[in-house]
Amino acid sequence: MIRSRFRGIILRKALWCCLNLCRVFIVNRFSFVRCRTVCLIFFFFLANTSFAKEIDSNQLKFVNPGVSANTNIHFNKYYCNECHLNSEGQGHMEMRFNDYTVTCRCHNYTPETYTHPVGIKLSPEKRIKIPQDFPLKNNTITCVTCHRMTLQCQSDSSMKKFNSSFLRVNPLLSRTAICYKCHSEDEYKMMDPHNQIDTHGNVVKETCLYCHKEVPDVNRATLDDSKGMEDLVAPIGKLDVLCYRCHYKQIQMHPINANHLKKPPARILKNMRRAERKLGIILPLDVQGKVTCVTCHNPHERGVIPVDLAGAGGAGEVGRLRVSRVGDKICLACHQNS
Repeated sequence: MIRSRFRGIILRKALWCCLNLCRVFIVNRFSFVRCRTVCLIFFFFLANTSFAKEIDSNQLKFVNPGVSANTNIHFNKYYCNECHLNSEGQGHMEMRFNDYTVTCRCHNYTPETYTHPVGIKLSPEKRIKIPQDFPLKNNTITCVTCHRMTLQCQSDSSMKKFNSSFLRVNPLLSRTAICYKCHSEDEYKMMDPHNQIDTHGNVVKETCLYCHKEVPDVNRATLDDSKGMEDLVAPIGKLDVLCYRCHYKQIQMHPINANHLKKPPARILKNMRRAERKLGIILPLDVQGKVTCVTCHNPHERGVIPVDLAGAGGAGEVGRLRVSRVGDKICLACHQNS
């Protein structure tokens, strides 16, 4: 099935290249490999062996030729069989997979990357708090507990525009409206995790635990694992996802409509380290060496980190920027001329 999909894609590209004799890009494991037409034709004939060996058994599996994780299969009756064993109008729609995280495979679900985890088996005390129109599977939370997938099957085409996430609440309500269907608003009311100093000047340790597994030692804590695991800050999840909880509108293409959440090239990294020494600040990367939200923004309130430490830079400043936002100083910390 997967081989057929790849052969279909390659054949179309090979025919196009034969007419135009130009270079193309083949998407394979999210890397771009430049090939000429003759290479495409060669791979086409060897698809039964070459591609079959390269496909990992854990890779996403799709039914229709040309469909990938980037294809929006929702609100399209021709893609019903990606999730169902039968198509529209063929009676009861039987699911292709028993696990909804596999069914929703394009969304790359992991517990640390989603606002609410699934696969949680609820106790009897918890189950009575779940509304009847929020279905469980074997007393367990799944994707369809909060997402009513059948909304895309209705004749009302406005759903595609106004409720593209298939939420079981009115999508025009607040973002947390769906949360309070099961959770007590008084108990789960959103706090501001950046308010970290009480009226007496003491650090509120409860707010530290909003992002950290345990309260870090402010004098030694670091994101650099080369300085010793005992001092390594232990966030409760991916740093950018922690910020996404509240700053969901900014996370993807910020700033200047560009994705900065990636590993900086050597030249940029050199500029960053030079800026740290010159300005007496830190521009921390995550444990994978990637730029993250806290690279440019200091999430701490002024006074949590001793002011004489480099990690205090930007705390309490406008935008919490580690470098003044006057002019383009924050940009030049990384993008200065070498």
